[in-house]
Amino acid sequence: MQNDQRRNFIKTMVLGGAALQIPFIFSCNSGDLGIIQIEIEDNFYTINTTLFKEISDILFPRTNFSPSASDLKADIYYLWVLNDPNINVVKRQFLVKNLERIDAYCKEYYKNSFLELNKFQKKEALKKISLEVWGENYLSRLMTLIIEAMFANSIYGSNPENIGRNWLNFKGGYPQPTAKNRYPEILKINHIQNEE
Repeated sequence: MQNDQRRNFIKTMVLGGAALQIPFIFSCNSGDLGIIQIEIEDNFYTINTTLFKEISDILFPRTNFSPSASDLKADIYYLWVLNDPNINVVKRQFLVKNLERIDAYCKEYYKNSFLELNKFQKKEALKKISLEVWGENYLSRLMTLIIEAMFANSIYGSNPENIGRNWLNFKGGYPQPTAKNRYPEILKINHIQNEE
């Protein structure tokens, strides 16, 4: 049983670093990314990373002793997941469409976009959204992504200076990934070996 749990954990962490296939994210690794266009299965989606950051910081706020989702650069990790062709298309579309759906919900019920609401209204909106089936599923998935970003090796762009790992006093496995053996490269090596 423990081996299965460990295997699933490793699988989840390995899949998390997928976005290294997208070099532009490294050039945008600090500050607000703003509006990003993502292509998933020949469809283009507009991602407002400020919207994502505000939602994720409500779900995982900074405290006197812990980093926030923004501190962990969970937005970078989120974009990596969206761009990973090895992750199911439906799952990636779910992540994009429901971010937009949160904003649409706020426009319908509050007559303003999520970003224009005050802090109390933002928290209230997320609480109401969490009571919807789609909202509960989506916010749960966002929390999972934030936690994955917290444990990710900083070579992948999230968890800068290992602040999440340091906060939890988590050392990670060894050897640590390098440019030659990080997630996309491992898959390429495996693909080449399978062809031989």
